[in-house]
Amino acid sequence: MEKRILQCEKGEAGNTMQCKQKRYHFIINPAASSGKAVHIWNKVERILKEEGILYGAHILQNPAEAEMLVRNLTGEYREESKITSLHNIEEAAAAQEVQDCHLVVLGGDGTLNAVLNGIASFEHTILSCIRTGSGNDFARNMGIHKDAEKALHGILHHTKEFLLDYGIAGYLPEHNPEERKEGMQNKRFLISSGAGYDADICEEVSRSRLKEWLNKIYIGKLVYVAIGVKQIFTKKTADAVVYMDEKEPIPVSNLFFAVSMIHEREGGGVPFCPDADATDGLLDICLVRNMPKWKLLLAVAMVYAKKHVLFRNVTLYRCKKIIIQPQKPQWLHLDGETPCKTEYVTMECRKGLRFLM
Repeated sequence: MEKRILQCEKGEAGNTMQCKQKRYHFIINPAASSGKAVHIWNKVERILKEEGILYGAHILQNPAEAEMLVRNLTGEYREESKITSLHNIEEAAAAQEVQDCHLVVLGGDGTLNAVLNGIASFEHTILSCIRTGSGNDFARNMGIHKDAEKALHGILHHTKEFLLDYGIAGYLPEHNPEERKEGMQNKRFLISSGAGYDADICEEVSRSRLKEWLNKIYIGKLVYVAIGVKQIFTKKTADAVVYMDEKEPIPVSNLFFAVSMIHEREGGGVPFCPDADATDGLLDICLVRNMPKWKLLLAVAMVYAKKHVLFRNVTLYRCKKIIIQPQKPQWLHLDGETPCKTEYVTMECRKGLRFLM
């Protein structure tokens, strides 16, 4: 991953070290991990006050507020810039002397997805996070420290900045005339987007009370395992056609699922694409098709050891853009959020998300 150590200088508040051109905005989802986020925020805020750090705190009433909040915080910059390297950022900053808006998220993958979708200017926005959610796939992929105080110390004092990829999914919702009139719906994703099995799991997890109960005993991610096993035996597959970049279409019999990964792991730490690199400008695709249920169960069991690729019906690809057209509507997920079922979805990789840890 491309990274850079940022130089800091002493701030006005005593010996506090503050990086140049930063405005910290802490976005807290109090419902994350069954309420543990509030306890973590109290610890973080105490440290900020002790060190004299200037900050804004935004406690969400619900995760959906995050997108509008971030749009307002970053909206003064108006346009997304095409960023290809960290050098572009330095050149733009030198020319305009614009302060960066630094967003620090205390929430899970769903909150991070909402924040990503609210960013109006990638050039002048920096994202960080402190682990508070139950899944924490993004934090796990990036190696964010589990200890909130150590993670905060890195953000404030020993910062490493990465230029990450993110994805954009365009989709047509199933049987919704009003939304179809507006054409394609578009939404960004930070970790992954998939159609089929993994989206079915996310949709059921969002309705399940099991996740909340397991979170209370610190094993919340096991809900994905339990529901994943169930979905193997209940999911109905569909034939599909898949297009990648400008290559010939791939006819797919009995599509189990197709997932586009920015990072290696999703769904509570499942490494569907072990070689995914969040800085290479490409999507890593895992396509599973035409497998009997017993073999699917075995493949899912082997995925944690990254041995699922030994099955010939599990195929990995790499591309900039993929189009999936199932013959029957399939659930779609974006970072675990399931907006709708769809019969047409495009997923495309973009570069330019500044992340600091």
